[in-house]
Amino acid sequence: MKQVELQHETIALQQEQGLWKDGNFLKLWTGQSLSMFGSQITTMALPLVAVMTLNATPFQMGVLHAAEYAPFLLFGLIAGVWVDRLPKRPLLIAADLGRALLFGLIPLLALFGSLNIALLCTVAFLAGILTTLYSIGYQSILPYMLGKGQLTDANAKMEFSRSVAGVTGPGLAGLMVQWMTGVFAIVLDALSFVVSGILTSTVSVKEPQPKKEGQAKASVWKDMGEGLRIVFGSPCLRSIAACSATTNFFLNMTQAILILYATKELGFTPVEIGLLMTLSSSGAVLSALMSSRLVARFGFGPVITGSAFCQGIAGLFLFGAAGGKTAAFTMLFISMFLMGLATTVYNVAQVSFRQSITEPELLGRMNATMRFIVWGVIPLGAFAGGSLGTWIGLYPTILTAVCGGMLSFLWVFLSPVRTAADGRTKGADA
Repeated sequence: MKQVELQHETIALQQEQGLWKDGNFLKLWTGQSLSMFGSQITTMALPLVAVMTLNATPFQMGVLHAAEYAPFLLFGLIAGVWVDRLPKRPLLIAADLGRALLFGLIPLLALFGSLNIALLCTVAFLAGILTTLYSIGYQSILPYMLGKGQLTDANAKMEFSRSVAGVTGPGLAGLMVQWMTGVFAIVLDALSFVVSGILTSTVSVKEPQPKKEGQAKASVWKDMGEGLRIVFGSPCLRSIAACSATTNFFLNMTQAILILYATKELGFTPVEIGLLMTLSSSGAVLSALMSSRLVARFGFGPVITGSAFCQGIAGLFLFGAAGGKTAAFTMLFISMFLMGLATTVYNVAQVSFRQSITEPELLGRMNATMRFIVWGVIPLGAFAGGSLGTWIGLYPTILTAVCGGMLSFLWVFLSPVRTAADGRTKGADA
């Protein structure tokens, strides 16, 4: 307990210096940034391998996308219990090295002519389990490393890295897929996880010692139920979960089939798809730079609600993503640019808000429950997109998803989140 109090005093001093002088945060941030860069390459290369190498159908594309996120639905709650019960740094390291091993298998399978859609989905699923642990763990470890006043800035820097990776990763992936093969582009992702794991192993963080006697008596089911109670018992957390889940469901209906639509119906090459993703990701870079300022100026509530509304507006431009290649490219760019702009602001604001209103010892379960809800719907949306794309066609499926996504902001607009200024706002307690 004294160690934790001493760390909080150290954090208070570090707040005056800024995060760029915090060596621990820089190590975690650098590793996470490199990992994000590699993941952005895989995000594009994996479906391109399925489409161009394995000739995947719309339904198979939906299954592949669903396999990546199904672990959040299947294991999200229990992962939160593990994160709260176990030291978080070793979990992050193990998740990084495990994903490096899994993605390294893809080029090996391709080299021996053994790669098929079933194996690709299996690797995506197993890597998704480790990603579930990692994403919950790193969100839960930050409050032990930083003070509450630094969380928004830290999350903004994390989103900035994600945005920069989104600018550079897809373009490089497109070139690699065009000139070499998609499976070997994934090698970079495997290497990035190795570097991230090594850097995380050098991070020093003092977490409170687990209460072994209490943990021995505590039921896993009870802990999982506690996470559900935290989220569903808070009007703010509940509405944010519903808003994010609605957005993710309809967004991933589109994303599951977007590359197939771009290559088969619009005639885009891998390089053109990479260029589109690179240019449109600049919106996320801009918003990552200004998101913390927006929160400081307007407060959490207005920023969360406004950015959620703008996400729906961004989707409307997909109605014009048909016909000639130039017109479709332009409309896709505008839509993805605005979506990246709004989504990054939304993520920085809502994650920081959640962290600020939740007790540190409950963060793992809270984050796990949020991931279970918010990312758990992704495989459902992907499966719906692939199935609907097979039934009514790719373009009509995209338009259906846009119409559904327009309504997601209502969850936060009609809740106490809309008027929340900070974590101390009345009604914002978890």
